[in-house]
Amino acid sequence: MGRDDANLTAKHSKTAGKKSSGGKKPAPRKKTVSRQEAVSGRKGTDGKRSTSVRKTSGGKKPVPGKRMADGKRSVSEKKVSGKKKAAGSVSAGMRPAEMKEGSSAQMSRREEERARRRAERERKVRRQKIVMAVSSCIILLSVIGIAVFCLSSARVSFYLLKGSRAIAGEDYVKAQSAYEKAVEIDPASVRAYCGLADSYRGQQMFTEAEQLLITGWQQTQDETILRYYGTVVLNQAVAEINAHSCTLATVDKCVRALEQGGVDEEALKLLGTCYERLFPEAEEEDTCTLFYDEDASQDTCSYIEYEGQLRRMLKVYKERPSEELKTLLQNYAVIDIPYVKISVPHLESYKTLLLEVCEVTDEADVVETQACLARAAEIAAYFSTAFDEFAAGNYAYARDLISEEAYQKIRDEFIEENSGYWEGSVYIPVNKEQLVLHREEGNVRFSFLGPEEYENRQGIIKVLGMKQEDDGVQRSGISYEPPKEEGADSHTEYTMQYLYSNVKIDGKYVPQMNYRFDTKVTTAEGVTNNAIGDWGGEHEWEIDY
Repeated sequence: MGRDDANLTAKHSKTAGKKSSGGKKPAPRKKTVSRQEAVSGRKGTDGKRSTSVRKTSGGKKPVPGKRMADGKRSVSEKKVSGKKKAAGSVSAGMRPAEMKEGSSAQMSRREEERARRRAERERKVRRQKIVMAVSSCIILLSVIGIAVFCLSSARVSFYLLKGSRAIAGEDYVKAQSAYEKAVEIDPASVRAYCGLADSYRGQQMFTEAEQLLITGWQQTQDETILRYYGTVVLNQAVAEINAHSCTLATVDKCVRALEQGGVDEEALKLLGTCYERLFPEAEEEDTCTLFYDEDASQDTCSYIEYEGQLRRMLKVYKERPSEELKTLLQNYAVIDIPYVKISVPHLESYKTLLLEVCEVTDEADVVETQACLARAAEIAAYFSTAFDEFAAGNYAYARDLISEEAYQKIRDEFIEENSGYWEGSVYIPVNKEQLVLHREEGNVRFSFLGPEEYENRQGIIKVLGMKQEDDGVQRSGISYEPPKEEGADSHTEYTMQYLYSNVKIDGKYVPQMNYRFDTKVTTAEGVTNNAIGDWGGEHEWEIDY
């Protein structure tokens, strides 16, 4: 009965609508049912839309768009927002074309939303697949790595055992092969490096053993290898010392061990032993010739090697200072032997080296020796021009030289026996090749070797440092001996003097300051002399005798 009343009411409403429009029958319109209306249901008898389907108290769904039996809307229908109501009212009053367009736009949005959600789901699936693939690869690689590691460890252990047995049987070639394979499999195996070094030592391949241990240290940074390197090197030094064949090469081994560290105490003790064996052995002749080249133009002595080792010791001291190393530096720097021959080309380097040692120690012997060398270098530099001029045959240069205040000061210091670090008397030699340090009673002096002490290859100058006056005026003189010519049967010496003597002027002898040039030639037959008086003056004269 209630449903019939509702139908009658709907028909009554349609008839009233037709009448109100002037009696004309409106054009039929295609009703577009939106998703909202489909969900909300049909309009009720009062023209309003039901907002949702709701179960009745009996558990059944009410028919969409219908009123309840009491003519009221469902509760769900009342909960529709005002915005949705307005949208429903507008679409109800829309024309068919507008409704079609709205429906199409709404469907397009739904399609876009569905496409977006579908793409998002696909991306999520792809990400999950990638994560799973990467995880699988990591797991697989880990399994492979563990398997390889276990296999490699087993192989290394096998070769280590094989090498150890070969060493015990003194089969060093077989041991070398086994340990080389162990190193190849595991470049970080400390036991493999040490075993391979043992096999090299067994074959007297000491250089290869040292190089290998340095490589092993670089690969592993293991202190065991570093200490073993020091032990290997120091054992060689000990063998050389015990065989009485200690040289600077032995010192080098000790310095190398000291540089690497780990065996500092042993290295320092052996460096002290090397010093005692190296230098006091030469003390029998009171002369050290480690820095002496027979031919100064040819670097054949051990100075360069010595300097390099002392600089390395100095570097270690600056990095890891100790009193023991400081004492060794002082000993090696000054060489406590009465006479130390030094080729002049090494003079400047030795002076600079001791100056660097003085920066870390104020020990008196080092400071004094450095000052002595500095004075020797100063003298060598002062006479360098004279050597060049005399070698070119320009003996007239001597007239200016012996008149200089600086030269006469040098002369007077020898006459007064106050020449400081420079040792000599009467005819004091200067050369570009050889000098000697003389250490006595805590003092150190230097002197250049004379022609009777070495083979003159670059010329010798002699300072006339004796008291010799003419009418109370001190003479100033210098001599020069050219290099000895190979195979020559004569020897020449030139002497240039500035003195107060008689000069023959207009047949009369007049005393005045003048220069004199003497040439002395020595042969197997005897000696001849030539003298030129008032040399370079207007009353020059010459005589042979």
